[in-house]
Amino acid sequence: MAEIKKYKTLKGGIKFENFKGQIEGSVVEFPVPERVIIPLKQGFGDEVEPIVKIGDKVKCGEIIGISEKNISSPVHASISGYVRDIIEKNYFGRETKYIIIEGDGKNDEFEKLKYHDKKFEEMSPSEIGEKLYLSGVTSLGRAGIPTKFKSSFVNPEDIEYLIIHGIGSEIYNVLIDKILEGKKLFNFVKGIEVLKKLFTNIKKVYLAINRYEKKFIEEISKLTYDFEWLEISLIEPKYPSGYDEVLIPTLLKKDFPYGYSAANIGVIVLNIRAILYVYEAIFENKPFIETIIGLGGPSFKENLHLKVRIGTPIKNVTKEYLKDDKDIRIILNSLITGEKIDDLDLPIDRATNHIIAIKENKERRFLSFLRPNFRGYSYTNAFLNFVDKYPDTNMHGEKRPCINCGYCYEVCPVNIIPHLIIKFVMKNIFDERLMEYGIFKCIECNLCSFVCPSKIPVSHYIKEGQHKLINIGCDRSQCILPYFQLKGIEEYRGVKKL
Repeated sequence: MAEIKKYKTLKGGIKFENFKGQIEGSVVEFPVPERVIIPLKQGFGDEVEPIVKIGDKVKCGEIIGISEKNISSPVHASISGYVRDIIEKNYFGRETKYIIIEGDGKNDEFEKLKYHDKKFEEMSPSEIGEKLYLSGVTSLGRAGIPTKFKSSFVNPEDIEYLIIHGIGSEIYNVLIDKILEGKKLFNFVKGIEVLKKLFTNIKKVYLAINRYEKKFIEEISKLTYDFEWLEISLIEPKYPSGYDEVLIPTLLKKDFPYGYSAANIGVIVLNIRAILYVYEAIFENKPFIETIIGLGGPSFKENLHLKVRIGTPIKNVTKEYLKDDKDIRIILNSLITGEKIDDLDLPIDRATNHIIAIKENKERRFLSFLRPNFRGYSYTNAFLNFVDKYPDTNMHGEKRPCINCGYCYEVCPVNIIPHLIIKFVMKNIFDERLMEYGIFKCIECNLCSFVCPSKIPVSHYIKEGQHKLINIGCDRSQCILPYFQLKGIEEYRGVKKL
């Protein structure tokens, strides 16, 4: 039977509670847009080449971009209509090609994957991989889903462990019980079986979930009773417990090759939604044309789960659900590490998990550092966690010298001493000592900056220090390669990352 195991809380981290604007409610179908903007780089992998031209008629679900040379996954039309333009545009710091499709209103059905109709039980691992690749689902996760095609930098037989996480440790999270309502829970279990069959050398599958999701734990335990290869791992929802660099040492008791990928040591990490999309590809012949996102933050009228067509402009969603307040900041995916969105014409893509809306606050508070702010979050006022918190964009103070409080060290999940490292960086001292202090172990969770009472952008200085060290020849690989036998290392180095 599937094993249920509780794990101790991670070192450091923060458990976020009582922030206003939490996502709730069942999944709502967002209207099909009249026009979509499809990036040719989505999720993991390199940009693909367009195989359609301006004026072409395309069907919903049809492949419109593919590359057999680079590590990538096919891209599909998410609506039926005509290709109006193929443009190049900046997409989070990188010039990316887009295909713009004007809809013809015929979106009731998608073009099913052109593949055999074998039952899942009759499919070989190679056939499963091919179908997943053609669906575009293989672009999910930080390393893609390995197949015999170039969807990842490792092969399916290299994978020994699969970790599926739904811990919900961010400030705003989608809800497992809403995403897996009704038959979706059964579909989720079948999706796990698909990947278990694809990865022929797999030793164990871990389902890492919030230890307080008691109803879900009970239901999933019944459905997976006979899965001796599955462990239901109960985790305290402290941020950043959903990061690969935290999950692997916690669950597998393995060291992580910081700066590289979980797949380099034979582990694939995916979220719960990815498993649903795997199910849809194999059992419903459905291409990856829509995704489930959450609307978080107090500046939305409703904090919903939305099923949205890929390529839908973000402005379509904000126009429908944003409050009429002025000066609202839109953030993609994470309140702690996410990108601020200034161009609302940018589209929702495969990697979009959340859209967050919070109020811009530029008002200066006199002697802010001496005055209590019960509605704002402070690392030092844990005793007021029962009070609702309203996130805003105000630093509530200016950058001051480090006071050696040690808060950044307390919250660091990988046991480095950020305030010591940044003193070297700020004084332009770059040598091997920084490597000894673990500068390349940083996982960019941004907690050090978040808790700093002196308003120092600690994570920014750490990243600056990494770049300076690399420029003088102190590569992070010197800290990793002597201690690990990494898989697919050359291919990993060749993938263009954002």
